Amino acid sequence: MYKILVIEDEINIAKNIKQILDLSDYFTIIADDGRTGIELAKEEKPDLILCDVMMPNLDGYQVLMELKKYKIIDTIPFIFLTAKSDRLDFRKGMELGADDYLAKPFSPEELLKAIQIRLKKQAKIKENNNKELRELGLKIQKAFPHELYTPLNGMILSANLLKEYADTMSIEEIKEMAQTLLESSQKLHNISEKFILYLYLEFITNNPHKLNEIRRQNYKCLTKSILLTFAKIQAQKVDRENDLILDLEEMTINMAETDFYKIVTELLDNSFKFSKDGDKIKILTSINDENFCNLFIINEGKGISPKKLKEVENFIPFNQSLDHYEGFGMGLAIVKKILEIYQGSMMIESFANRQTIVHIMLPQG
Repeated sequence: MYKILVIEDEINIAKNIKQILDLSDYFTIIADDGRTGIELAKEEKPDLILCDVMMPNLDGYQVLMELKKYKIIDTIPFIFLTAKSDRLDFRKGMELGADDYLAKPFSPEELLKAIQIRLKKQAKIKENNNKELRELGLKIQKAFPHELYTPLNGMILSANLLKEYADTMSIEEIKEMAQTLLESSQKLHNISEKFILYLYLEFITNNPHKLNEIRRQNYKCLTKSILLTFAKIQAQKVDRENDLILDLEEMTINMAETDFYKIVTELLDNSFKFSKDGDKIKILTSINDENFCNLFIINEGKGISPKKLKEVENFIPFNQSLDHYEGFGMGLAIVKKILEIYQGSMMIESFANRQTIVHIMLPQG
């Protein structure tokens, strides 16, 4: 049985609504003012809220804004009841996040139809979310063992050799085994971190309320200092500071600094990984006339063939056919998910034996 909260200060109207809903097999809760309605919404967690607009002390708009603070209406349909028909009032309610308006006086049929439409829509959203979670769970079951077997096998083999032959091995051989264990464990750690990050980003992109919450934020990320700092750190890790060329224009983008850092880290990691010492890695930034910020990362390495580029661009981290591109596909998938969240875009061009160009476009902050 669906639970419906009615917030209405006119007691006769509230009783009539309750009678209609009770006869239609809904469990109805009545609040006679906005403050009581907020408290009942927090306690009862109804399936739908009907709320009058014009109420003393706390009107319907204030109730809706207050519920937003507690994330209560993120997943609960909210319908305004109003005697006012001014289009500005309709727009104000929708901008605040209301799902529908029902103008007084309304018939029982109009009331029940409005409720049924919103409850069906909400049920469909939940059904889709559950389906996506099930599919994601199946992907995890299939992919996680595959992604972890390579470093785990290296660790198990080295540990067994140490266990069986440590007494007869030289110090150098033991150190070599220890180094293999260290490298395999670091690789396992990196894979696990990326895997968990990808799953988190997948959750966000499949959660409309969370996605809208992030997109409503007004981020002010200054790109130049981040690129200067972390590009040099990435280059120092592989002892290739001399291969790094920076041509940076200061840009302010609408993205959290931590997420921009992830993009830069993943793309630069790939650029150094798939090029050799002496190949230049160029980072260029610019602002175009359409209020978008451009980031170019140009890798003057061996490039990627058109066939492989298509495979990499369409890469799903659970695809087992790209072992020799291990790390590239997962990193690229993470970048694409972050860009999807912030409504950015990415293009990749590659020329055999010349260069690979990754072009990122992001909205200005």
